[in-house]
Amino acid sequence: MTDPAQRRAHLKDLFTRLITAYGNKDFAAFALYVHPDCEFDWPYLPLKEFPERMVGREAFIATSRAGMADCDGYHHAVDRFYDMADPDMLIAEYHTDTVLRSSDRRYANRYLGILRFEGERVVYWREYVNPLPIIEAFGLDFQNDALT
Repeated sequence: MTDPAQRRAHLKDLFTRLITAYGNKDFAAFALYVHPDCEFDWPYLPLKEFPERMVGREAFIATSRAGMADCDGYHHAVDRFYDMADPDMLIAEYHTDTVLRSSDRRYANRYLGILRFEGERVVYWREYVNPLPIIEAFGLDFQNDALT
């Protein structure tokens, strides 16, 4: 695919599919779109004991399974895309909305992701997330069991 506009449209479609699968806890489908050695980073940590950087799709999935254990998924949805000069990169705004089973508290958050693709897979994902809705829903001392 040599046309930059076609490449950008294709990446938007790929991201929409992967974030929908992720938000529905369909980690097998999510994994199809993420490179096994993908690098993830969070400039603003979602939890106080969270790493700034994580390498590896399976580590990310394990962390996600633990984080989503108390709900039926975060139900991610894309709000907007922004094109970048590099047609293999993408900026996406997306949000979540779910209810925690144990407390009946609502968890809703907004995110900004900067992603780089190689072929059909994400190889780099920087995510900006607001930690306040996480604290309000999960509590200040919430720990992700996959990180311990």
